[in-house]
Amino acid sequence: MRVLFYLPVVTPWWFEQVIEPLIRRVADVAEVHVLAPAPWCNTGLGAPELERVADLANVRWAIVDDAGHPSLRTVPSDPQGLIDYVRGLAPDLTLCRSADFETPRHFPGQVRYIMEAVTTPFQPVSPANTVHFTEEPFVNGAMPVLSEADAARLDALIAPFWPDMEAHWQAAARDRDSVYRAIGIPGDRPVVVLPLEYEHAENFFLQHRPDRLSNQALVAQAAAAAEAAGVTLAVTDHPLNTLHVDRDALYDFIFDLGGPILADQPVFGVSATTALLRHGDGVLLNDSKSFAVAAAFGVPMFRQSRFPSAAWLHAETDLAAYFAAVRAGKAQRPDMDAVRRWFAYHNANEAFYPTDPLLTGAMVIERALNPVDPARWEAGVARLQRYAALETVA
Repeated sequence: MRVLFYLPVVTPWWFEQVIEPLIRRVADVAEVHVLAPAPWCNTGLGAPELERVADLANVRWAIVDDAGHPSLRTVPSDPQGLIDYVRGLAPDLTLCRSADFETPRHFPGQVRYIMEAVTTPFQPVSPANTVHFTEEPFVNGAMPVLSEADAARLDALIAPFWPDMEAHWQAAARDRDSVYRAIGIPGDRPVVVLPLEYEHAENFFLQHRPDRLSNQALVAQAAAAAEAAGVTLAVTDHPLNTLHVDRDALYDFIFDLGGPILADQPVFGVSATTALLRHGDGVLLNDSKSFAVAAAFGVPMFRQSRFPSAAWLHAETDLAAYFAAVRAGKAQRPDMDAVRRWFAYHNANEAFYPTDPLLTGAMVIERALNPVDPARWEAGVARLQRYAALETVA
């Protein structure tokens, strides 16, 4: 078995928490090659990363450091040359951390993307380095057609944990009036939440946003539609933006608009996004993982994306129609039976921790080559046992 790790947009954190552990495990059972660019915009592999893996003598490293290496993050300057190189390697499996989804389509063997898995609402048992392998990134709610027996099995697996999850957030996020008072949101109109995505130079996945709209442009677009419909827009920011991005200009812009309300601080110890979605009337999405917590809380959603959403999410794609439906109280909510089943499938079948001490290289390869394996479902859902033991927040 020959495995290629293709890593154009790996950040130092991702390498330490996700990629290095995977490489170490897979190298125990397969011939491993790593193809990555030199550092640029906090992505790529440099001396610190290579020093971490200096003991892996059997791993083959290919670091692209010519003048065109930055292009690997978007559209490679020589895609055919890259494709020919990978074809020469002839990997059986390629594991990608790439924001260029077109070039890897031409690689031989099986190609899987390493993507962040959903954490909230089962956050206490889902570390930040939870990932899953996928053939198609950003397909919200992706789930295969299941037999009646497998569907019933998933329903039974999630059933003990769902009430505990709901009870936890009902206590943690308190009641609607308390959350709105804490943030300063008037309670006389429906509230739609706009969770902003990470807007840093290292996030090359934003290139797939329709028209490559900036967060400021998205706020302006949403604010105009909300005002026309008589709906309150609540804007929340990505936690990494508050850590690594200068937000003064954006926050000033939101304040100057007058209508939207910026919720940039936790509410009763809960992230503003989660607290608002627990009580909100709608949510505006691009490719944020916030779709999952919105689905878990039954929030009607609008999605503007190049990528599909599962039909049972009932994601609206017409912004004006969506706001009108929210205002009238007629916006379609997700199918909650399907929501629960998807969370069961995601936790049982997909999500895993690269740093799990029980994870082996054979298990990593099996996950990549066999996207659906009921044999791993009990072990996957067993991680949620700790959630059921959480002390309810007073």
